[in-house]
Amino acid sequence: MSSVVYYRFLHQKNKNVIHFDGTSINVFDLKREIIQQNQLGSGLDFNLKLFHSDQQDKEYELDQDIIPRSSYVLVKRLPVNHKSGKFNNAARYVTGKPRINKRAIATSNTTTNIPNQQVLDDSATEEDKIKMMFENQSNAWAQTQDELSHHKIVYKPQNTTAPTDAPPPGYICYRCGKKDHWIKNCPTNNDPNFEGKKVLRTTGIPKSYLKTISKEELEKKANELSTNDSGDVVDNDGNAILITDEGDYAIAVADTKTWQNYQERIKNAQMKSQNEYQNKLLAKIKQDNKLEYIDPLNENKVLNPPIYKTACCQNITDLKKLKNINYNKSDLESQLIENDFHCPNCGKEDNYIDSLIENKELSEELTKYIETKETELGIKDPSKRPIDEELPDAKRQKLPQFDPAMFPMGIPPPPGMFIGMPQFPFK
Repeated sequence: MSSVVYYRFLHQKNKNVIHFDGTSINVFDLKREIIQQNQLGSGLDFNLKLFHSDQQDKEYELDQDIIPRSSYVLVKRLPVNHKSGKFNNAARYVTGKPRINKRAIATSNTTTNIPNQQVLDDSATEEDKIKMMFENQSNAWAQTQDELSHHKIVYKPQNTTAPTDAPPPGYICYRCGKKDHWIKNCPTNNDPNFEGKKVLRTTGIPKSYLKTISKEELEKKANELSTNDSGDVVDNDGNAILITDEGDYAIAVADTKTWQNYQERIKNAQMKSQNEYQNKLLAKIKQDNKLEYIDPLNENKVLNPPIYKTACCQNITDLKKLKNINYNKSDLESQLIENDFHCPNCGKEDNYIDSLIENKELSEELTKYIETKETELGIKDPSKRPIDEELPDAKRQKLPQFDPAMFPMGIPPPPGMFIGMPQFPFK
């Protein structure tokens, strides 16, 4: 039966195929077929290696390894290294025979040393079979342990960096903050009394929002530095000490312009919502002919409890200059102070603030009226709603996502903005 194995050279894109008889082919025969198919010559000036396609770093090392049919292997052609011995070429795949690997012989020898497992006849009970199975496993494990005890231990040298090796440009030892050594060679590693401080990185913060601080200036303020609840280093003003990618110290400055723009947008949205609310409520009051609910000092504004009136003008019959004798408390007090305590309606003197009279009945009546009309008109006082409800949905979605640097000095940013770094001293 004809079978195939697919292969591809690492420097090529297309696959090739080798036909053979049987269900598998060994590495030696496959290499010989590849050399002959590609007319690579005698094999004296190169070596050929085969690798698994799913694990490209795993090589078919032994010539006796079996490759099943329909497999896919990678082929790499290498130059001859004369220091590795006379077998370091592909000549034997053209003219010679497979080289027997000592490791394969050792494996076969060890398998012959394993004691024969005990076999039970068919008449044995199930419990005897289970017991014998565990005994066979114990014997096999004991044999394996005996073999491992005679193996030679090979120690792999650690890939350590010599103390004299200088780190690349831009490298920072995040233990002591210096740039002239690797962190594994830091002089403070063996210092049991060394205590670093946690410094945050400037990842995600624009450079225009950072103010660089020299190390000398930071050393002068070392006594003023402290740590917050999160263990971050902060100064007296609450500003976190940051470290840039270049190893310099910095603090985040406030993005005042963006903060003011945000506050202005919120304020404008509140004023617009309040005006719309007042206009709808005022139109309904005029429609219901409830003029006593309108502010006499501003006819485009509805009175807001608590409501007061002067001692000289108690009844509707006392109306002269104005259309209402009821006022907002704050507006009435300001009006009296600005006009030497003259009544805004009749002009009478000596209307002092402590002589004002509260109209509780009208205040309660107005409160109930407003609640009824809000339900009827489907409106709500903006001053009683959250700030983000003042903005339309489209604008609310476009609100800026603030960096910690956008907040004014002294206002802490939301938690989780920074990524903590290793302990960091100021020495």
